[in-house]
Amino acid sequence: MVIMIIFKVKKLLKKFVFSLQEEGWKPALKKTKRKIIKILTGKSSSEFEEQVIESAKLAEPRPLEIASSDNPLVSIIIPVYNQFAYTFNCLESLSVNLSSDLAYEVIIVNDASSDETLEQLATLVKGIKVLTNAENSGFIRSCNYGASQAKGQYLYFLNNDTRILENCLESLLKLIINNPQIGAVGSKLIYANGKQQEAGGIIWNSADGWNYGRLDSPDEPEYNYVRPVDYCSGASLLVPTDLFKQLGGFCQDFIPAYYEDTDLCFAIRELGYQVLYQPQSNVIHYEGITSGTDLSSGIKQYQVINQTKFREKWSKVLTNHLDNDANNVPKAARRLQGKPTILVIDSYVPLYDRESGCVRLLNILKLLLNLGYSVIFFPDNGYPEQPYTSVLQQLGIEVIYGTAQRYNLEEKLIKYLPLIDGVWLCRPELCDKYMDLIRLKTKAPIIYDTIDLHFLRLKRQKDYLDPSYQNTSWSWETYQKLELNYANQAEATVVVTEEEKQVLSSLGVKNVWVIPNIHEEISLSEKVAFDQRSGLVFIGSYNHPPNIDAVKWLCLEIMPLVWASRPDITINLLGSNLKDEVKELASDKVIVTGYVPEVEPYFQKSRVFVAPLRFGAGMKGKIGQSLSLGLPTITTKIGAEGMGLIDHQDVLIADTAEEFARAVIELYDNRELWQKLADNSLETIKRYQPATVQTNLQVLLSNLGIVAKDS
Repeated sequence: MVIMIIFKVKKLLKKFVFSLQEEGWKPALKKTKRKIIKILTGKSSSEFEEQVIESAKLAEPRPLEIASSDNPLVSIIIPVYNQFAYTFNCLESLSVNLSSDLAYEVIIVNDASSDETLEQLATLVKGIKVLTNAENSGFIRSCNYGASQAKGQYLYFLNNDTRILENCLESLLKLIINNPQIGAVGSKLIYANGKQQEAGGIIWNSADGWNYGRLDSPDEPEYNYVRPVDYCSGASLLVPTDLFKQLGGFCQDFIPAYYEDTDLCFAIRELGYQVLYQPQSNVIHYEGITSGTDLSSGIKQYQVINQTKFREKWSKVLTNHLDNDANNVPKAARRLQGKPTILVIDSYVPLYDRESGCVRLLNILKLLLNLGYSVIFFPDNGYPEQPYTSVLQQLGIEVIYGTAQRYNLEEKLIKYLPLIDGVWLCRPELCDKYMDLIRLKTKAPIIYDTIDLHFLRLKRQKDYLDPSYQNTSWSWETYQKLELNYANQAEATVVVTEEEKQVLSSLGVKNVWVIPNIHEEISLSEKVAFDQRSGLVFIGSYNHPPNIDAVKWLCLEIMPLVWASRPDITINLLGSNLKDEVKELASDKVIVTGYVPEVEPYFQKSRVFVAPLRFGAGMKGKIGQSLSLGLPTITTKIGAEGMGLIDHQDVLIADTAEEFARAVIELYDNRELWQKLADNSLETIKRYQPATVQTNLQVLLSNLGIVAKDS
């Protein structure tokens, strides 16, 4: 016992020192405090929960000015009955957390408050519009009255017993603006103690409601992706003004309150619009401040009365809902998502601006959504790296990852497998890790995505790299056995080129499909002419041995031949995960830029893209990226592999240092050839546009019996 305590203390101190060095005092102390609480109590809290607890502390009323606009995009409507302290804190949170770029107005509907509300609003708060009911009219009439006086294109209904957090309203607007299919968007509601109140609501076929995720941690992944829901609470709900008026506002059959927000969401959906939950919109809700919690008396009793009215009104629709059973919650929460559900497993979330393979996978995920499937993504490393995870979640993709409260990834995966209709499993290593578990827990067909044929790449690279430099302990022969084994076990195998399909077919693998890299012609702000460009450019992730070999060969053997006659030509090395041996190539002629979030400007000012790849496999994303940007390219046969590129028509192809150097000089000074390749590259890339690949993907999934409901 003593030994274990000493071990934990040492581990805690080690982590504290590391956090202190990397992040500073405050983050280090916060993280250490959370760990100590977990050790002492067995309970853990997240940084977000601690932020909520801190933000939920009520501030004393003071003079406040709201930055209202005379031409608002959104009208914030807050019905108020007494409880001025909470109303003030609601308004204060708006003043602190709303972006200065957002044009909004705040309309307070004072529902005949009997306390100091009206006087204090007039005395302390500037920049708001206050409407007052002559007598207490209830939530519904107050909201409808406020909406009738609103000038915004959107109405944001907000309870006065709330505090919004940063990005709350902006994230709601981000979803609904320019998307005519969305009729309402609601928030994640959080209790003042940091626990979740609701992540979108479930309605059972009995018309009973269920607060999804109630009292759980708001950090859990199932509550953090955009999804269609039965309803979102009117405590924080955004609706287009025209649509709200078209429906006649909140239905007065439910006066004074309760079920009016649910009824509105059902009516919006009946008109063909979506009702979405936005997890980035976080609202602290001090539940029951105005109406209490006793269902047998006061306004709260109408929750029971109006449930009966709602059930009668929507009886036909409710037949499609599930029974009120806790075991049905996972399915009920996802009831309105696409069908069937595809689980995609890869090593990590797609780092789309760092690796070309990740660009392909992200595009595949988007195509699955376009086809009407629901997508769940499982990164093997369990890490929700940002901003990449949020990009998936905002697309409506559920991402499974570890949290402080639940960090066992295998347990999480097992929980999800009953929901799955098909599995897209990447890489042989992950087949080795997960295929048996998937087979044990589900009958869903497995699609094995090779990404590239690893054994082919390793077989090729052994002629160029020292054995100590190989990035795997497995030989190419071992990889070949593994890849063939899993290709034969899977219901379908996916490769990125016809050449790789032929390789697998020659080795006896059946049901092989080609799903290549996906590229679109990129619309650039301006076309930069030949004379305005200079220098060469290369891009690639330097975690990938073929890219390190390529730049070393380029800078140490090819470019010296070029510089002998053209010493003015420079080369810019872009890409993530820079290694020391790449940095050492830097000189007055070699600019080692590394990772940049926006690469287009570099491609725009460069005259030629070079990709001297001597080994590798699959389709090379960097070549496709260059073609899609209309930048003439010089590469090798390996680099051009899988794309059907023709020498001196689409690209220049050279396989020795001497040939590559001659190609650089030829293309660099030949305006006519340069323009021909630039024009042809944009035409060539059309073969790999999303629409074409989407058709092939749909045929593959249909062939396995995984047919989307919209197909």
